[in-house]
Amino acid sequence: MRAVEFETEVINNTITIPENFQVELALSKDKHVRVIVMVDELGEEAQFKNELNEQFLKGYDEADSVYDNL
Repeated sequence: MRAVEFETEVINNTITIPENFQVELALSKDKHVRVIVMVDELGEEAQFKNELNEQFLKGYDEADSVYDNL
């Protein structure tokens, strides 16, 4: 199985496959594919996670790097 990656928009609950991949898929009828959909996090939870990470990393000091390779 070969992996391909592309970005597209979901419109009316439909994912459009780019033309260059449409040609490849049309060449083999009834091809088995695996679809993985990754969605950007939106909303307050994502914003909270980002702020939490920023605050955590502000406390990181170069002296802490001795623990990075344990």
